[in-house]
Amino acid sequence: MIIQMIIPLLLLPLMVKNLGNELYGLWILFTTIIAYLGISGFGFGTTFIKEVSKSDNTHILNTYFNTTLMFYLLISLILIPINIYIYVNLENLFLIDQIYVLEAKRVYVLFVLTFYVNFLSSLLGSLLFAKNLLYLQNYLSIIISISSFVSMYVALYFGYSIITLGLINLFFSLCSMLLLYLIVKRKVTFELSWKHFDMHTLKQMFHPSIHYFFITASAMIILYSDNIIISSFIGLSSLTLFYIAYKVVSIPQNLLFKIVDVAIPDISKMYEKKQYKQIIKLHNKMLVISLIMGIFGFGFLHVYGLDLIGWWVGEERIINTNVFHVFIYFAIIHAGVHVSAVFLVAMGEHTKTSYMTMVDASLNIIISIVLLQYYGLLGIALGTLIAHLCTSAWFTTWWFYKIINSKINVLS
Repeated sequence: MIIQMIIPLLLLPLMVKNLGNELYGLWILFTTIIAYLGISGFGFGTTFIKEVSKSDNTHILNTYFNTTLMFYLLISLILIPINIYIYVNLENLFLIDQIYVLEAKRVYVLFVLTFYVNFLSSLLGSLLFAKNLLYLQNYLSIIISISSFVSMYVALYFGYSIITLGLINLFFSLCSMLLLYLIVKRKVTFELSWKHFDMHTLKQMFHPSIHYFFITASAMIILYSDNIIISSFIGLSSLTLFYIAYKVVSIPQNLLFKIVDVAIPDISKMYEKKQYKQIIKLHNKMLVISLIMGIFGFGFLHVYGLDLIGWWVGEERIINTNVFHVFIYFAIIHAGVHVSAVFLVAMGEHTKTSYMTMVDASLNIIISIVLLQYYGLLGIALGTLIAHLCTSAWFTTWWFYKIINSKINVLS
């Protein structure tokens, strides 16, 4: 996590300086589109982690792994015409200056190829996660991240184009996929074969997965729809300002998320064994830790965050103070909500929250577009905060306690 925090801090100023606001905004736009494509796994990856982490049976592992992989391959084929449509209509969908259109299309192709590599290799990472071998993936991630950072820094230093940066991303994604496969083959007993595909397992995975998908899709809309709206209605230069400010807030937020995310396999096992009191104790502990760390961390940003941005990327790229503070208020609230959300997902009790997050996401888009007309970037940020307060911010934690207390009462 330290590596993941430091690299953007070092790389972003050079990218903005060398690429300019327009091309860097294009980079963020494509990153956002690819993030949306990533939800096309329909939550099967989360179901895979939950089911495989519960058993040491090799047959079960092979069935779930190969069934999920074949599903991923099918999805990859279905996404091809969607990506072709975006490629052909890129300048019509987003406010891209005509002089950058050809370059933008070439870069988009590289982003899409990188997406396919990462999408398929993500299942290997999920397998390590399910088997409590996440540290191996983290070691590999550190090596790849540092190597990619050095390559991109050198490319930017010598004035290479955004296309070169896209090629570097693709190259290291391929390296990561190959090394991840070799690690998994050595550490986990499994077989990659069509014969392990099972249609019954696929159907069985669909019901819980679709609700994981609702949650993930909604989270994507909540966190990234702003980028799409700004790119379509305001422009790429404004997207750069918006993204840089949110990036400063998201770095400590991701660190907080990691504290609870790594506990998913253990929570699943505890729930399977009906250790409900241990679950609520662990939840409360993580909730308090996340809120305390969030208040101190985001409190620091509230006071010094804009000064940090000015020092980091230059005074001309400092966003409006009110917009930045809205980001911070949302992050503090979301730090606590995320804890309950992860526990519900690991327990498989996420159905109701998936519906609420869909409402959250829909409200976010509607309110943001309406307020955009009056308040610009501040309206978009307020749309995200207001929608969250009205829906997921209170419902998720309330639903966790309702579910877990009902389980405890039944045992009593």
